Formats: sequence, structure tokens, C-alpha cells
Amino acid sequence: MSLAVVEMTEPGFAQSTVIPLKRTLEAALPEATVLRLSVSSATLESSVARLRPDFVISPAADFLRIADAMGAHPIAVRRTHWAKDPSRSAGAAVITLATRSDITSLATLRGMRVAATLPTSIDGWLGLRKTLLDAGFRSEGFFREVKFLGVGMPNVVEAVLSGAYDVGVVPVCTLERIETEGLVERGVLKVAAARNEPASACRTSSELYPDLVISALPTADPEIVRRAVAALLSTDPPDAEFGWYPVSNFHAVRQLEESLHVGPWAYLEDMTPAGIWRRARLWILSGLGLLLLLIASEIRLRRLVVKRTAELSAALTEQARLTESEAKTRERLSRLERMGAVSQLCALVAHELKQPVGAVINYLAVAKMKTGLGPALPGLPAPAPADPLLARAIEGADGQIHRICAIVDRVRGYARRERPAPVETDLYAVAASAKAGLAASGAAPIHLAPRPAGVKPLVLGDPLELELIFHNLMKNALEAVQSQSGGRVWVKVATTTGPAVLVTVEDNGPALSDEAFARLSRVSASVKPEGLGLGLGIVRNLVEENGGRMEISRRSPHGLSIEVRFDLARPDEDPRAPEAPAGGHNEAPYDHGPRPKAVDRRLDAAAENRTDVRPQTQNAPSKETTQ
Repeated sequence: MSLAVVEMTEPGFAQSTVIPLKRTLEAALPEATVLRLSVSSATLESSVARLRPDFVISPAADFLRIADAMGAHPIAVRRTHWAKDPSRSAGAAVITLATRSDITSLATLRGMRVAATLPTSIDGWLGLRKTLLDAGFRSEGFFREVKFLGVGMPNVVEAVLSGAYDVGVVPVCTLERIETEGLVERGVLKVAAARNEPASACRTSSELYPDLVISALPTADPEIVRRAVAALLSTDPPDAEFGWYPVSNFHAVRQLEESLHVGPWAYLEDMTPAGIWRRARLWILSGLGLLLLLIASEIRLRRLVVKRTAELSAALTEQARLTESEAKTRERLSRLERMGAVSQLCALVAHELKQPVGAVINYLAVAKMKTGLGPALPGLPAPAPADPLLARAIEGADGQIHRICAIVDRVRGYARRERPAPVETDLYAVAASAKAGLAASGAAPIHLAPRPAGVKPLVLGDPLELELIFHNLMKNALEAVQSQSGGRVWVKVATTTGPAVLVTVEDNGPALSDEAFARLSRVSASVKPEGLGLGLGIVRNLVEENGGRMEISRRSPHGLSIEVRFDLARPDEDPRAPEAPAGGHNEAPYDHGPRPKAVDRRLDAAAENRTDVRPQTQNAPSKETTQ
């Protein structure tokens, strides 16, 4: 059986404690030989782990170290005969010369020179530090000098007696022991800052703690431990200075170590980055990991917010677009319904006009006969020749009423879904006829460029519809320049290398705002206050129904240019015809021949609602209006 003993500086420690204990164990265990092993407090854990003793004698603080590290459990605690409670037997006493009247309380110790046993002794320096801390003082910087001399008697006691140091810190009962033994005369020394401790007969300056502890390791034989405990607790010589008692209350020792940051709490004194990292690296790494996780979560959340915001913005934009598209669709449907209603009204008006138009034709026939312009009635004398001006007026009225009749027949034919077959038509003659019909308005001169020599621009289409197209374009050009000083309209018919025929109508009217110019591309939108907004659709559809294309641009600095392009009726033949006479401004209007009775739906109100259609270009806008 082995007994490990922590090295102590207590005078007579071996004779007073170790040898009696060894004898008691040998008496209780005669079959075993008690082997004494000496170990250092600084290397206690490693020494015990290497030697694996059965029992260990150590101070209470050292016992707690091997209890935490190896599971050692206490068997008994040493109690001096000066103490009444085994758990309150050891502490620190501050001794000084009895003549030092200036040293009484803890506060009077400030700035003194101190001699102590060891820096790790609970019954010395650590006990005093805990007392100072409980009183509100910190030992760091509290004393002028602190010197550790190893043992209390004689080193610390002699340092105080010699005056080298003001006070000394020794274990409790050291002064009473040396006075009893006669080593120091009574009354020479005193205990400063003494406390009232009923648990001890000795004067103390600190709280009291358990003294030495004998403990058993988990590797010891349970039977040996049982017999050893029984022997220790049953042996109490009356003349012995120390005895062994069962105790397990080490709470005061734990509090001292925690308060002073020693023992298991020594790490709290090392606040360097390396020390903090060594003690708390697991927590630091966990905190950093959690922080990184939170940062990643925040970044992900922000990205999700940006993504969802973009999606919401896109959805709102799409919703706005759909809302706008829906509004435009409703507006277009409204326009189409309006145009349908106007078409029905035109058909109704055409039906109702048929009878009064026929009556006017009959009245004009009678007028012609009465003025000698028509065939004579049988049995009646021939009328006198009419006045030339009257005759011209009657002939003009007759021509126009037949024109009205043709238009009415076409509108009526619309209701029956009839459309005449296209015929070869000379566009120059059509343009000349449209110009002649507008010449009487006198709003502004219309300049029709002469027919190019030998050119006969023949296209396939309806002559009346083609004339309505150019009549409308010229009429709108005239209306655009009527308020302009020096307003003019130019019309040109030419062939291109398409092969095609290009008819251009230009004017020098005022500029048109961008908003008004944009409205020209919308059906049922007019820039004229009195316009119905139907002319654009009618003219454009008439051009397209006759196989043409219409382009509109703005002239610089003002005015509009409208180009209408038709394919030649005979693309394989040369459009130049030498036998055709060159025409000019005074070329006779084109004769439409018999008026067909069928008309497409896009002719409704064409004769009355002509439109100037001018799409956007980069030149300055024009203020010409359309209905």
C-alpha cells in the first residue's frame, strides 16, 4: 500500500502528522507495508497519475485538484486541537510587533512591507488576499512590498522581529504555538486585524478553511480504504496536536479560488489574446460560425428581397401594361362600334337619298329640255337657245348629281357586299380630274406637274375610288394652307423602277405638334375640331383595296408630303406611250364612264369626309388638320 504526501513547509510536519498516520495505517493493515511517496504540489496531478498511490495527504486546495481531475474522495480532515470545527481549522494570521500601534485594522496595512510563507497557501497569503477582497481592497498595489520566505517559523517570524518587515502572514495558531513552546516571549508580537472566530481558540485575520486532507483514489482497494478509515477515525491520542475527522464541506475553499482566480479559475487572470483564445476558442469559433451564418442569412434575405422586389416590380409593370392594353382595346372596340354605327347610318342615308336624287335628275332633265340642252319633246316647238352661263350651270349640276347617284349606288351596294372588278385606269387623268373638281374652291393654287413625255401610268383599280383618294388628299392639303400666306399645293405623277406609279401630294402648311401628328396614325382620331376622325381609315383602306401603299413625311421646315404608290397594270410593258399627248394643268378631267353600283364598306362618307393622312417623320410637325 502506498501513501503519497505533498511536500509541506510546516515545521515538524513529518513528526506531527506523517509518521503517526503511517503507524496508524500499519497497525490497521498488518499484512501491508505502507510506502511513503513524496510529491510536489506544482506537479500533483501528473505525479499521482504516474505513481497511482492508494492514499494522498495534501492541503484542501490540492485535494480539490485531484478530486476534479481523478475522482479522489476525502477520507478525513486534519484538525488541530486549537480548533473546534474540522472544516474551519486553517487560516491566515497577520503578525506584527506589539509596539506598532499604527497597525490595527486591514486598512492600516496599506503601504506596509509584508513577509509571507508561500504565494499558494490558503493558510497564508491567499487567505489574506481573500479577506482584503471581501473588505473592498485589492491586494495588487495595496502593499509596498511582499516577500515570500517559505516557512512561517522561523523565517517570517524573525523578519518581523528584526523590523525588516512591518507585518508577516503565517498560518493560524503559529503565534500561539511558538509562545507556548517559549520560542517567542509572550506579548512581543500581536495579531493585527484579528477576527472574532468562535470556531478557533487561536487569533486569526482571515476566514477559516479545512486543513490537510487524506484522500483515497478510485484505484485503491475498497477493503483497504474501509479499514484505513476506521483506524483513522477511531484513533485520537489525548496528547496529540492533531486529529482526523470526517468532513466533506469544501465550499469555502471553492469560493476563495473563484474570488482570487486561482486553481480552476486561474485562467481568468490571463486576459491576453492568446489566453482568451486558449480558454474560449470553442466559444469564439462557435460565435464566429453563428455570426457568419447570420451574415449569410442576411445576405440571402437581402437577395431574396431584391429578387422579390424585382419580380413584384415586373408584375406591377406587366399589370400596368395589361391595363393600358385593355384600355386601348376598349377604346378600339368603341371606335369600331362607332364606325359600324356610322356605316349603318351611311347605308340608311344612301337608301333614303335614292328617291330625292332621282327626282333631282328628273328635274334637271326637264330643265335641259326647256333650255334646249336636251332632246326636244315630240310635238313641241324647239326652245330658244339658253344663256351660255345658265347652260354651263345646268350641265355642271347634271354632272354632279350623276356623281352623287354613283356614290349612293356604291353605298347601297355595300349593304349587299358587292365590289366592282378593277379596271385599267390612268392615274394622271384621275389626278387631273380630282384637281379640276377642287379648282373652284379657290383656297390656294394646286400645281399639277405636267405628265412626263410619253408616260401613261396605268394601274388596276376602281376609277371613282382612286379619284376620291386624290380628291381627299388635295382637299386636305388646301385646308392646311388656307390660313398661310403664299400657301401652295403640289401634285406630281411619275413612274418608278418598281415598276410602279408614284403620286405625290405636298403642301407648305404650318407645322403640326408631335401629339397632333401622332394622332394621324390612329383610326377615329381627328386633329380638326369639326372632324369625325373617320377619314384616315377610309383613305388608307381605299388605297390598300386598290393595291396601293401610302407613306407620309414632314417637309422641312414645314408642310407635309404624302406619297401614294400603285403597281403598274402591265409591269412587263414600258409605261411610256409616245402616242399619248403630254398633259398639263389644263388636261381634261378623267371620264369615269358608267357609274358602278357596288361599293366597299370603306367608301362610307368618303365623298363628304376626306382626310389628310400624315405619319410621323423627323421634320418639323405641321398644323394641318384632318377630319
